[in-house]
Formats: sequence, structure tokens, C-alpha cells
Amino acid sequence: KPETKETLRVMKELLKDVVFMMFAVSNFFTSLGYPIPYTFIPDNSKVLNMTAEEGSFVISTIGISNTIARLVLGILSQKMNRLFLYNSCLVVCGISMCLSNYFQPMMAALTGAECPLLLPDASNSTVPCVDPDCVEVAVSWACSAYIGQMMYGIVYGITSAAYVLLTTLVLADLLGPEMFTNSFGLLLLFQGVATLIGPPIVGFMFDAYGNYDMGFVLMGLMIAISGLMLYPVPCVQRHIQKRLEKQLSPPEEATMHI
Repeated sequence: KPETKETLRVMKELLKDVVFMMFAVSNFFTSLGYPIPYTFIPDNSKVLNMTAEEGSFVISTIGISNTIARLVLGILSQKMNRLFLYNSCLVVCGISMCLSNYFQPMMAALTGAECPLLLPDASNSTVPCVDPDCVEVAVSWACSAYIGQMMYGIVYGITSAAYVLLTTLVLADLLGPEMFTNSFGLLLLFQGVATLIGPPIVGFMFDAYGNYDMGFVLMGLMIAISGLMLYPVPCVQRHIQKRLEKQLSPPEEATMHI
């Protein structure tokens, strides 16, 4: 059919478009890491000696902060450069995922708190005594893995909202509304493949290391890279525009001869 041939032709052109491919690869990297917290936070909570209820509440916190952030980012996207806002949120989002299991150790280091090696319930404020002659030792809030994960959940929920909210807007800004339908359809292909690949990779890394630290670090790096690689897009667009202008403008010698 003519419509099918035209669609395939446009998609081939998109695959040759440098700006689209930068955005598509960036989305692929983002989609590798985006589903990881929703998939693995409950199991990761058990590894961190948290209760199942605390793990569930961390996921709820991501959802709540994500919903509020969409409203705020929607307003900000009307007042500042959307691409810059999108990139910056992805970089912070990726860094927060890399540090997800290190928020509690960082809090303890910053406050100088001495934490027990194993705290069965992260919400407890004291370490119970077995010996009747001992005194219960107060445990700082900085030793709570639950609070560390809550901090991560809030940061991740806020920054990951940009991925959901701004992807379509940034794509339309970069390629124009006339190319949006086909470009978005092709972009969903990149996202879908990455979403299928990401969780199994983290699962394999858990089997190899016995914890989720390295899996979260790897996927966090993917998200951070996805934001960093889009900062040069305006420069690339200007370069392409200058090259097109040179191709369309008549040679100087021919103009002088005329």
C-alpha cells in the first residue's frame, strides 16, 4: 500500500537522522533503568533488613512524589528550556539510582553516627540488650536503611517524572509536529526492547554478587548517560543547519561572476 511504503520511507529517514538517533539511544538507556526500582525494591528491601511493608511504602513514595513532580515539571517546562530540564532530571535520576543503597551509609558518615552492623528492624531507635547488665544503645536515624531508601524514593520519583512527562514534548520540539507520529512510534520500539532487557540484567547481577548494589549502579549509570548525551543536541542542530545553508546558498564565485 502507498501509505505503508511512505511510513517505511519516513522511518528509514529517521534512522539516518542524527538528532533522532541521539534521542532514541538516550531513551533506550533510560528505559533500561526506569523499571528497575518498581521491580526490585521489594527484594532489595529484604537484603537491607527492611520489612516488606517498608519496601512497599518506598514504592508508594516514588508514585506520590512522581505525581506531584509531574505538575511542577509541567509548569517549569513552559518557562524554561525543555531539553535542558529533561537532561538535568535524567542525570540526577541516574545518580540517585547509583547511590540508592548508599544513602544510609552516606548519612551515617556525614552525621558521624556509629551504626550496628546488622539492624534487624531499620525503624527501631534502640538496640535491645541481651545481657541484663548492659544499657540499651540509642541508634541514630542516620542508621536507618528505611530512611535512606525513602530519600532515594523521593529523589527518584521527582526526577523520573521528567522521563514520563517530557519525552513527547522534547521529541516534538526536536523534530517538529509533522514528524512526531512516526518518530514516536519508532521511539516506542527502542523503549520496549530496553524495558525487556533491563530487569533480567539486574537479576543476573544479583545472582553473581548476592546483592543489588552493582545492578542499581549499572542501571543508574545508564540513566545518567542518557541525560548527559543529549546536552550536545543544540550544537549538533546548529551544525546541521549551517551545513544545509551552505548547500542551499550559491557559490561565492558564481555570484560574483553574475
